[in-house]
Amino acid sequence: MSSGEVLLDIKDMEVSYGSIAAIKGISLQVAKGEIVTILGANGAGKTTTLKAISNLLRAERGDVTKGHIEFRGQRIDRLNPSELVKRGICQVMEGRHCFQHLTVEENLLTGAYTRGGANLDADLEKVYRYFPRLKE
Repeated sequence: MSSGEVLLDIKDMEVSYGSIAAIKGISLQVAKGEIVTILGANGAGKTTTLKAISNLLRAERGDVTKGHIEFRGQRIDRLNPSELVKRGICQVMEGRHCFQHLTVEENLLTGAYTRGGANLDADLEKVYRYFPRLKE
């Protein structure tokens, strides 16, 4: 692990869906500037881990039953998902096409919704500089 500030800290987390234990005793830390990958076979708990971090388990009758999750030193495993978004944590569902009816720019603006209007135009132009194809 990097010696930098720990952004995400998961300690001895266990997740259950009712009486079914889905994850048992996972711990990990993510420091500022690090890129972390979770690898495993189908059913190994990758998505469940991400849903635990973004607090989306309850929608599927799941729950963190042991351990805890901290973001920037504050416990987050009992916060509402909308509160997590305001803190900068969200899960983008792969393959679900949540906003497929929106244009590219509308999708980008949706992602910036919780930030309000601060520097939105400048940030949008920055994204277009990084990915010029999006502007098309």
